[in-house]
Amino acid sequence: MYEEDEDWNEFNDINKIIIRNQVRTEYRIAFPYLYNSRPRSVYAAKYHAPHCCYVKQDDPDLPPYVYDAVINPLPMQKADEGDDDKMIDDAEDENEGEYDISDVFMPQGVDPFLSTTPLYTDDTASGIDLLWAPHPFNKRSGRTRRAQDIPLVGEWFKEHCPPEYPVKVRVSYQKLLKCWVLNSLHNRPPKSLKKRNLVAECHKLKFFNRTQLDWVEVGLQVCRQGYNMLSLLIQRKNLSYLHLDYNFNLKPIKTLTTKERKKSRFGNAFHLCREILRLTK
Repeated sequence: MYEEDEDWNEFNDINKIIIRNQVRTEYRIAFPYLYNSRPRSVYAAKYHAPHCCYVKQDDPDLPPYVYDAVINPLPMQKADEGDDDKMIDDAEDENEGEYDISDVFMPQGVDPFLSTTPLYTDDTASGIDLLWAPHPFNKRSGRTRRAQDIPLVGEWFKEHCPPEYPVKVRVSYQKLLKCWVLNSLHNRPPKSLKKRNLVAECHKLKFFNRTQLDWVEVGLQVCRQGYNMLSLLIQRKNLSYLHLDYNFNLKPIKTLTTKERKKSRFGNAFHLCREILRLTK
């Protein structure tokens, strides 16, 4: 190793990522290519969705549109009387030489837009609550569902469980999240509603042809191909002392030893195919 490379080793290599914190399950799901070793057939989801800025009103007597101090808090500052007079004098100095807004008049019959429409009605608050309600309560139409089929807590366990919760609650969060991930991975894509005929699709290709055969010709073809299939199975097991005649009878050509008899045993599928082919013939 050269002297200039003494401070450069595998521990301070910039091409390596060393994660010293605990790798949570949420990290593996959100960043599969970073926190998993050799992920396969994984599609990265969107990073995040816009935050919901809707604040539900706790007091039903308040109007739908109010100034909420939670969103825009105003700090309370105690000002002196001298500061107020100074601000008024500065505003008067800035307005010198300008026209007064009270001197501007609009023609008769000019009204602002939607002046006759009320800002809200008695149903506005209920409509806003319905709009921000969880699925499927935010829909006005659709199929009827039972109350036990609506997953109200389906979005709770997808969020990070607060650390001040008891251990059993955090374990429940983890188990529900794990079950949801397994169901999502094993969920098959929906089948296409457009049914296709396999014979018609193959007929469009140049590799397939369509012909007409008599039932006798079909039976002869099936028997011939079946005989070849069973003969290949016998040859594959190196059972040269067994003979399959054209009546699909399997007979030995010599007296078999105990070892040869054990080796020449076939399964139920072989004998079932042999009996079906003999019946077809």
